[in-house]
Amino acid sequence: MILGKIIHKLRINSLLLFIIPSIAVLGSLLIHNHLSKKDYTLQIEYSNLKDVPGKEYIEDCTINNNYCLKIGDEPGQFGNEEMLTDFNKCRMHVVEFSFSDNTGKIYRNNIIPKSLFKFDNKKARLVIKNESVDNEIKLKRFVTNNKSAECIKNYPISYFFYKYFPPYSYIINEKVNGITLGTASSVNPFFYGEVSISNLVKRHPINIFFKFLLYIGVILMIMYWYNYNSIFKKILNKEKNVFYFFGLGSAIFLFFHIYFLGTTSNNEFLKDFRKIVIALFILFEVIAQTILAFKIYNNKNIFSKYCYESIVLTKVFFVSAISVFTISVITILLIYDFPSSVNNILEWNYFMVLLLFYLLSSLIWKKTN
Repeated sequence: MILGKIIHKLRINSLLLFIIPSIAVLGSLLIHNHLSKKDYTLQIEYSNLKDVPGKEYIEDCTINNNYCLKIGDEPGQFGNEEMLTDFNKCRMHVVEFSFSDNTGKIYRNNIIPKSLFKFDNKKARLVIKNESVDNEIKLKRFVTNNKSAECIKNYPISYFFYKYFPPYSYIINEKVNGITLGTASSVNPFFYGEVSISNLVKRHPINIFFKFLLYIGVILMIMYWYNYNSIFKKILNKEKNVFYFFGLGSAIFLFFHIYFLGTTSNNEFLKDFRKIVIALFILFEVIAQTILAFKIYNNKNIFSKYCYESIVLTKVFFVSAISVFTISVITILLIYDFPSSVNNILEWNYFMVLLLFYLLSSLIWKKTN
């Protein structure tokens, strides 16, 4: 009865160990690509202009408002409007502008006319030309029918999650406030290796999502190896199982890898330590899974009551292939210096393949009463 409960826990535990880290890796990639595609930004408020196509307002450009040229950090700014502070109130339609003068001439839309203004190199900003001071310049802002790519309200699905799913709201707000992603555009590192896992997931706010799920993964790993150890004690009466200690070691190394992920330091010891930690995590995990698989296979007459023989053989073949592949890759990497893209492709695919250990562990056990 007790053994049946442990096996049931292990089956669920193993399945979660496959699902949660998969979500962590693939979800982080999807979040990155989503943020890299979206141009959400804070917009100018336009307090005198309703967000309705066709609406407009005209402002007289005089010395009192610096001839509609805003003095700011960015050369070329103009107008006296402030920026919106609430992204939820973004404008759905594009606002354009045009200048006109007392001759009746209307200058091209969205172009600051050089005949009226010039760039002052000393002041590093636009200024009005002396001959244009008395030209009765006017600035017209008008709302077009064009939807703004910067406003989340133009994306119904994204806006729904933004309003009612706080984690998504937080991620988008961080994007609006300015973040640095692993790459400037969407990527497919499984095939092209544009970025490493650590470089993509260590950056805020993706690191919160990734680390949270991986910390859960560490807890599940400890439970996984504890349950396997308990099963071997019950079935084979073995108090000490080598795979158990390697398994716990892999969980500990994974914890340290997650903990130090994203830390910046020029300390060479810390850099080397992080490399050693991830290498030991992989090594200990492969050793633990290999010993475990062959232990079950060598005692298949006893375990046949609890395990599916075909899946036992599949796992033995799988761990053997992974062990050979791991040793081969390490040997090749010590001899040859591959491009970073090749290393990244290996990293992404290798991590996902390792998770099959846990899927097979979930499927290997028969349902017991």
